[in-house]
Amino acid sequence: MDIKDKIQAANYKAVNHIIDAEPYWIDVRRADEVLENFDEKTILHSGPPIAYENMCMLHKRGMINGVLLEGWADNEANAEKLILSGEIKIDSAMNYNTVGSGTGIITRSVPLIVCRDKKTGTVAGVFPAEGEFGGGFCGWGVYSKEIAQNLAYMRDTLFSGIREILKDIGGIPLKPIIANGLKMGDENHSSQTAVDLLFLKEIIPHALKCANSSELIMYFVNTNRFFHNYGQSFSRCSILSAEGIEYSTMVTAAGGNGVEYGIKIAGLGDRWFTAPSPMIHGKYMTQGSKPEDQLPWIGDSSIVECVGLGGIVSAASPIVCSWRGDKLSDAINTTRKMKKITISQNSNYEIPTLDFENPPVGIDVLKVARSGILPVIDGGMINKNGGWMGAGCAEIPLDCFTKAKKEFEKKYCCKHHNI
Repeated sequence: MDIKDKIQAANYKAVNHIIDAEPYWIDVRRADEVLENFDEKTILHSGPPIAYENMCMLHKRGMINGVLLEGWADNEANAEKLILSGEIKIDSAMNYNTVGSGTGIITRSVPLIVCRDKKTGTVAGVFPAEGEFGGGFCGWGVYSKEIAQNLAYMRDTLFSGIREILKDIGGIPLKPIIANGLKMGDENHSSQTAVDLLFLKEIIPHALKCANSSELIMYFVNTNRFFHNYGQSFSRCSILSAEGIEYSTMVTAAGGNGVEYGIKIAGLGDRWFTAPSPMIHGKYMTQGSKPEDQLPWIGDSSIVECVGLGGIVSAASPIVCSWRGDKLSDAINTTRKMKKITISQNSNYEIPTLDFENPPVGIDVLKVARSGILPVIDGGMINKNGGWMGAGCAEIPLDCFTKAKKEFEKKYCCKHHNI
């Protein structure tokens, strides 16, 4: 078979792992009960791997606070000494079956929303929104006694009653919620207004059977954009089984650490391909925000773009367009462009503003590298010292794709083959 035919067949197989996936929310468990090959003294972060010395302040803070949360040291100075000694393993969240939104700090005791793909059996877990503490420990890397108590409460008490119900009913399917939300204006990255409400409608009858029903329901009611974390667990679960498909040039992971942004592709397994992390451009929505205070992209939430949501379906979400200063016509043009760098269209979803067309799915490294058209990723603008500044969009850097293409050619192609 010709190399081009092998790539096409592999990409068809890889993208159909996304399209055919049926992720269900099945549980909430400790990270060390969910994550595969997870060593006890490990702290995960968002974006590609990076040494502690080279991290941005938010990640350094998160590493230190991860040590404190787990009780491995009794103060910040000793926590940093322990990290620098090498006794603590530091790694990328997307080197495991999880992702890290924001700073993406995950340690062994952090609770994770567990999703299982009923098609493949693949399992992924992502930390939940921390309720009244906002980004808290996992999203912002912040630690306090109250934040630690809240995480323990969520893990051991808040979700305890729903666990058995989820087990009895076989879990709650997330794809229908996302599909309906897309029709209602959520691109499922920066906007979750519709999916939050759709999820509430689904969960309340089950929550009412729990002894702590009022606490559980009020958590969902009072936590803005809680489905953001469910959407990431859904996305990671949908795409994990495509990793390692030989000859595939489909992107399987994408995220930034505030210094570098990186991608992985199916046919090259765990290899990261990086470039300087891009800036998000959009509207500042907090008073006193200035460009010089903004951190380059940090977080793994662009996993949703990898499965054909977020910036890929800009046309579906007029409200997000307005946040980043675009017109609806600009967003429609963006989604049209994304079709030129993706492998297929997702028959599970429809975009009303495109006459109910199916959206593009499966970012193709070769198409990006050849065309120079870059995937659009929606996201929040983050202050270097922590805190949300506004919302907008960025583009995954071209160097990520040219590096991946070069390595793909090195592995799969000889000089007589032209891809």
